[in-house]
Amino acid sequence: MRTITVLLIDDDTRVSELLKRFLYEKTYNVISAESGIKGIEMAQKQEPDIIFCDIMMPEMDGYGVLKEIRSDVRTKDIPFFFLTAKTQTEDFMAGIRAGATGYHAKPTSRDELVEAIQGNVF
Repeated sequence: MRTITVLLIDDDTRVSELLKRFLYEKTYNVISAESGIKGIEMAQKQEPDIIFCDIMMPEMDGYGVLKEIRSDVRTKDIPFFFLTAKTQTEDFMAGIRAGATGYHAKPTSRDELVEAIQGNVF
């Protein structure tokens, strides 16, 4: 069985560390970036199996990250989920219209993350 690589893009290191710990326990390989620009670079170099990205970040927001990910031939087909505190229906719809695979509100459950990974990577 191959190891699934998950890229977490979030400027809140506490959130990233919590998610990393949980996903490591589930035997996923987890890489993380604390900014959208670094996240794009990591996605292009490492081509993860799935990406979870915050929306509200300095320098480049999650929508900008998604646009770059979808415009690059190496990363355009990677499942991309927003993982954000923005919980309004309008936010969800904007994320889906922008091309996200899915949208999870923070805090999200461990089961939701695993379901997103298993439902989109296998």
